[in-house]
Amino acid sequence: MSFNLFESAKEMFSGSLMQSASSMLGESQHTTQKAMDGIIPTMIGSLIGKSESHEGANQLFSLIQDTRNEDVGPGNISSLLGDSSGLLSKGTGLLSSLFGNKTDGVANAISQFSGVKQNSALTLLSLAAPAILGFLGKKIKSEGLGTGGLATLLSSQSGLLSKYMPAGLGSILGTLGIGNVFNSFAASSPKPQVVKPSYDPPPTVQSKYDEPSGGGRKWLWPLLLLAGAALVWYLFGMKGCNQESATAVTTDTLSPVETTVVEIPSEAKGTVDSVSGDYVYNLGKMVSFDLPNGVGKLEVGENSTEARLINFLNDNNATIDTAKGNWFEFTNVKFKTGSSSITDESMTQLKNLVLISKAYPAAQFRIGGYTDNTGNAASNISLSQKRAEIVLATLSKLGIAKASLAGAKGYGPEFPVGDNNTAEGRAMNRRVAVNVKAK
Repeated sequence: MSFNLFESAKEMFSGSLMQSASSMLGESQHTTQKAMDGIIPTMIGSLIGKSESHEGANQLFSLIQDTRNEDVGPGNISSLLGDSSGLLSKGTGLLSSLFGNKTDGVANAISQFSGVKQNSALTLLSLAAPAILGFLGKKIKSEGLGTGGLATLLSSQSGLLSKYMPAGLGSILGTLGIGNVFNSFAASSPKPQVVKPSYDPPPTVQSKYDEPSGGGRKWLWPLLLLAGAALVWYLFGMKGCNQESATAVTTDTLSPVETTVVEIPSEAKGTVDSVSGDYVYNLGKMVSFDLPNGVGKLEVGENSTEARLINFLNDNNATIDTAKGNWFEFTNVKFKTGSSSITDESMTQLKNLVLISKAYPAAQFRIGGYTDNTGNAASNISLSQKRAEIVLATLSKLGIAKASLAGAKGYGPEFPVGDNNTAEGRAMNRRVAVNVKAK
């Protein structure tokens, strides 16, 4: 029997797994299964399209090799739920590699087709990506396939795509421009025909709901008022959400309630790493600081955490904000996917913070941990707390004075600095930050 990737993927995502997924997402099992029935051909179609070019096939083979190392397969996909293995977070990064900046459009198409929320569609896409790539990884390993063999294998599945693509979904995907493989669906979608009448059309019969002639479009005003109200709510209500107070965990039980507000200057923004899913900041040009108290020179990027901290500590006009907090996100402290283990690359920035604490011994710092809003909220808070605490413990091991630390707090998905409806925003929200409590 010839190999059928679509059927193999359907076997992975059915029954109790979809029941667990629907419960986790707060969706019905019917709409969750329907979403997955659309995601499977969407994902495989994207893989087929990517493999059609030599460059795309090489990139795809590399992604599959990386995912295969995570040991994903039909027997352990359930471990992805709740992000307990960390692969669900990695799936978010894989989506950027497969769909680029069209990821949100794909999730919206799945949402419209199935009835699940867009965030739920994104989570299911993040579940499917590492699972299907991991399955392909086992396939190419067992058959000893290289890049060319992978491309041939995926090409053999292209004739099955129309059979498994749900009606209507393919045409939506075709309009997104995510791959030539979907264009045929858009082309085959019936187009409305405009027939020019050969006679003068009869006069429009005015409904009792229509505006009388000469009365203008008065029905438009309520819509404009609603839109204005929504804009006011967004500008003041939503921004206010980011300024809600959260009780801080400190060594001082009389510390005031603080609000986590993190300002990210536009020049410090960056891009999402397509492999790790981490947000990579643009650190700008290198600048040199002469640190006081004989600590020496420190060369860092002008948009780095270190530079912003030093500028704040040197500025006599910059006062401690006991209500909102003085938060600076770490631009290069990362964790291994789904865990509280700090990457080796993060140690440089933490060592620099220790140097800054020695240069400014009166300064006191608190560490905050954050996640995006995918997965279980309680698990996210727990993970963010562990990450904040491990940063604090690492700083202690690196020699920071005990008096320079004011505790750690995990806020989970609270106080996002990016839009959780986008891959970039979610990557920005998965972060740790430092709050200057004293200077």
